[in-house]
Amino acid sequence: MLLTRDILLIDALNQTYFLHLLRHRAQKVIPPGKSLLSMMTQANFKASDDDKPKQNEQAQIAGRVREVAHQAFWNEAVEALSSPLPSVQLLRLKRLYFDLYEALSPLFPPNHPVLASLTSPLPPTSSPLHSSINTLKEVLVALRHRCAPIRDQAIDDLLTSLSLPPEPVHPVHTSISSDSGSSPPTPLAEFVVGNLRTILELAEDMKTDLNTFILGSMTDAQLRGLLLNDVKVRERELVLNIWDGKDVVRANWRAWIAELPSTNATAFEEQKWIRKLFYSLESDKAVRCILPSVQAQGTQPDGIESFEPHDTQAVKLNQLPPQLFFSTPTLLYIQNYIQAIVIAAVLRSLTRLSPPPGSPEPAVTVENIRSEFMSRIWALLKTEVDEDQTSRNAEIDGVGQTKLINLADEVVSARRRASGAPSVSILDPTEEKRLRAAVEQTLRYEDPVFALLKKRLIGALEKRLLIHSEHNGQSMIPVRMQTGKDLLSERGGKRPRLMLPESVVSGSSREEAANMGGVVVPGFEDKVLQDAIEEILQKIAGCVTWVEGIWGDLV
Repeated sequence: MLLTRDILLIDALNQTYFLHLLRHRAQKVIPPGKSLLSMMTQANFKASDDDKPKQNEQAQIAGRVREVAHQAFWNEAVEALSSPLPSVQLLRLKRLYFDLYEALSPLFPPNHPVLASLTSPLPPTSSPLHSSINTLKEVLVALRHRCAPIRDQAIDDLLTSLSLPPEPVHPVHTSISSDSGSSPPTPLAEFVVGNLRTILELAEDMKTDLNTFILGSMTDAQLRGLLLNDVKVRERELVLNIWDGKDVVRANWRAWIAELPSTNATAFEEQKWIRKLFYSLESDKAVRCILPSVQAQGTQPDGIESFEPHDTQAVKLNQLPPQLFFSTPTLLYIQNYIQAIVIAAVLRSLTRLSPPPGSPEPAVTVENIRSEFMSRIWALLKTEVDEDQTSRNAEIDGVGQTKLINLADEVVSARRRASGAPSVSILDPTEEKRLRAAVEQTLRYEDPVFALLKKRLIGALEKRLLIHSEHNGQSMIPVRMQTGKDLLSERGGKRPRLMLPESVVSGSSREEAANMGGVVVPGFEDKVLQDAIEEILQKIAGCVTWVEGIWGDLV
């Protein structure tokens, strides 16, 4: 039976990990047509939506009172827009647009086209109301890009409604009192005013979703800075809560570092953990972070599992310390990615494509075949790694679901083409059998070629990151990380504190500068592999920077 605290803990874990993904893999978690702002809003929506029912009731009552109080205002607007004179309609629309501008200003950056459109002079037209419908559609499309996903349906309904305006009606003036110069309300005027009121109400709902007007006015760079600061604080507090404080977390870290073989020791104490990290990445066992208990069994990201504290399996696993808890899925991806690079290099070494004696194929053609072969092999392997990242039970299983026969087929095909044989012909059966057997044998962890290339790649990555770490020795770790937040009791809708250092807002990090410095790892000379190595080095550097930025005092 789950206790209330367990449920709150699971909710906090889910929300924090989602925000972690939003910070590190935004392109993967933001759906088409949505923005960073809308996803940040959605992450907090549930927490603020169920806060206090009484407050909701009071808000509804206040809304009804406001509606009655302002009914005269809207009646006057309908009356003015029902005028047969376009000049009268334009004058009233201008005032309504200004009201709409004031309501929407907190939701958009200052120079947003929608705000500019609402404050621009209205062009003369014989049908202002029909023009206003197009303006309202533009407003709704812009709102849909910035709203939380839960508001999508309401906006879609409004857009559908605006696509079906009533036909204009020219009323017959038969019973207007002599002391009134007003026109009877027309269906089109009521239609425009009704939709405009609904948009204003939607804007208020979106302001509530945002929790603060400031968020809607921030640029994406500022939002990323705010997210960076918030996620770091959340991760630290949650891990300290789960592992019962700093002493336990620090002890786990030291025990993990102590597993580093003495041959890998370094004179720089602060760099030991980087060496230990690469030692873990080199292992054939998947990295994982083991929760201290299994009281609340919930779905965890790849590589994160729940075990009782006394579980003896923990000693045998490639276990990471609490400080790497939220980075474990990324490190598992890095482990698989490195494995894929090594596999590609192994297959490249197997082909050794060169024109056989008497072959009509020139060297330039063979080079093209080699380049195409590596591109095809890497596309297969990278797709497999990317798909594994979404799998709950992803492991570093070499080729994974990419069948050996598919890789062997690519090797055989490349060899056939390099030999100058027609594509429809069959390679010498003995040669083909030898190639297929070599593929199967060489892609084993214990194979000397595989082990050598993997060790060589890990060593090169480690060396480059250590050098880079020395050159960027300035601490990115805050002197203190303190907030008044208790993630297990505070609602997600609290107003954020916008006290960010300039370096955080600018997004500067060691990750941006990490590179191989022109070093080519022997066995990985192909351009495809060099690009992949650069990419994975930056990912590792990003993890190192992230961990140091959160746990500087406990590493």
